[in-house]
Amino acid sequence: MSRLEQLKEKLKNRQPVLSTTIGNVAWSGLAQKAAGFGFDFMMFDLEHGTLSIEAVEETLRVCRLCDLPSVVRVPDSVPHLISKTLDMGADGILLPRVESVAQVSTAIRAARYYPRGRKGCGGFSNLRAEDKGSVATYNDNRLIFIQMESNEGLEVLPEILKIYKDELAGVIIGPYDSSIMVGTPLDIASPTMIDYIAKVFKTCNDAGISCGSFVDSASLIPRYRDLGGNIYWTGTEVSLICEAFAGLCDAFKKETAQA
Repeated sequence: MSRLEQLKEKLKNRQPVLSTTIGNVAWSGLAQKAAGFGFDFMMFDLEHGTLSIEAVEETLRVCRLCDLPSVVRVPDSVPHLISKTLDMGADGILLPRVESVAQVSTAIRAARYYPRGRKGCGGFSNLRAEDKGSVATYNDNRLIFIQMESNEGLEVLPEILKIYKDELAGVIIGPYDSSIMVGTPLDIASPTMIDYIAKVFKTCNDAGISCGSFVDSASLIPRYRDLGGNIYWTGTEVSLICEAFAGLCDAFKKETAQA
């Protein structure tokens, strides 16, 4: 079973899922190295990261060759951005700032072939080996995640899930944008934010769909698990490098102090 199939099963059964982010380092070898670890998928950030879609094209193909599922956070719900991302080899997309049914409908139409959508056919890396000859398999193999980042999003989430639950792989909170939008800027542990997270997760759990959040570090995973999440999109390549740097410098100070 491919790792994509494993990921789809985990999401379907709302089992724990781990991801991290590449948003600034264009070297495709980073994804190749990451494939040797226990990540369920790799998130590529084209919304806030410095990478362009052209910069990640090679890395998406490397992910495919290394059997590491790839999801790209696109800048917005714009058909050509979504379709082109999949043409370049992404296994899925994350749609940010969702606040309407129309945004989700647009994404589905851009990501799915007829009869479930209106995607155009093309792209060097569009098809996986198991997709060829089957539009239905292609559609099932492309993951669509939506991101909750405001009270407006939360208000419309039940309607989105009622209409499109079967087309969505999961719902992921953007905690920092959410904290600004709910009135406690950058305080992701405020009572207001905890209540917001709990409401998003409850809505998803009641609907039977996987949910989670961006998580700064592994130490915070229990907080989101206890609130009802199962998708842990944890850290970025830059934050993990800084974490390793800090560990090295702390170890150096400790060892040289004993000399």
